[in-house]
Parts: sequence; structure tokens; C-alpha cells
Amino acid sequence: MKRWGVGLAVVAAAGLVLSGALPADAAVDSSAKYVAVGTASTAQSSPAFARRYFSCYPDYGCSASAVLPKSWRAIRLATFEYRFADRTAPRMIRVRVNLRGLSPAAAAKHKQAALKGTRGLKILSRKTTTTMKSANGQGPLTVTTLVYTYRSGSTTRWVATRYVAQWGMSEANVELTVGGRSKDRAVLTKVLDKATTTIALAG
Repeated sequence: MKRWGVGLAVVAAAGLVLSGALPADAAVDSSAKYVAVGTASTAQSSPAFARRYFSCYPDYGCSASAVLPKSWRAIRLATFEYRFADRTAPRMIRVRVNLRGLSPAAAAKHKQAALKGTRGLKILSRKTTTTMKSANGQGPLTVTTLVYTYRSGSTTRWVATRYVAQWGMSEANVELTVGGRSKDRAVLTKVLDKATTTIALAG
């Protein structure tokens, strides 16, 4: 498989617009069937990681990759949007690439505004940093992370959405969202940080 056959110009040609997706979009795929595990600690343990390729095309190969949980099921949502869902617990990471138009800070503020009226919404933090480093030559990175919880049925969902501007750009070109139970936040934070520092786009 040709993994890096698509140039950045081709990827950018069909840019996505930042959307104000509601928390339901952070939920794990409703069709997922979770495999029972022996103990709660097993379910919350850190997953094994591997480089995963996505945004793939027969003629060009894959235009994006990141180090993500090895066993999580890949679900294609749109041309430049994928969800990787845990098979053993209701948690996931969603990746959107080729964003254009807003800085990471403005994108996170736009996202927060779009959440208004969400049942049980609690905004926990919204922070911007330039200290995270790319492990794939995609830096310098500017990232803004919005962390919040909301109620879904009888469950409290913990979500972190991160907007990333790579290559020293002023506009965010990557959106990463992790979501799961409140007790999964340590694992989900690790998944999010690893994805942030390892995501690579063709160019």
C-alpha cells in the first residue's frame, strides 16, 4: 500500500469547515458490541498502541496516520473523519483532518458555544499551549483543548476536544476528540496526547 502518495495540496483541496458538533458526536458508535472483561481495572488499563493509517484511497494510498490504540475499531465517518472505538468499553477517539479557517483557540471557543443547552454540561477547562512537540516533524504545534462533561441517559460522559495547528500555522488543521466514562479520563488523556504528538499528514 502506498501510504504517502497524496501531497498536501491534494489533501487541502477538499477542506472541511469547522463544525459545532454536539456531544452526541463524541459518543461511541452505537452499534459497537463490547466484549466483557474480567475486572474493572482491566477495562481501564492502558491499551496497546500502534501506528494506524486512515484517509486511504486505492489510487493514492493513505494521507494521514497517528499512533492510536491498536485494537480499537476504525469507523469511517466522512472523507477526512474517522472514529476509533474501543471494543471492550464505551470510549473512543475521533480524528478530523484538513480543517481550515479558525485558530485553535477560536475553534475551541466556537465548539464551546455550540454546546450551549447540552444536558448536564459542565465546562472543566479550555487551555492553549505551544509546549507539545510533534514526533513526526509536523511542528511547531499550537493546541487548544476543551474539556467538559455532559449527561447521556443516566451516564456522565467525559470529553476532551483538541484543535491542533501544525507546522507553525495560525489555523487549526486537526481536530481530535476523546470521549468515554468519567473513570476513563486518565486513559483517554493518554490516547489524546499520543495522537496529538504522532499524527502525521501527507506532504
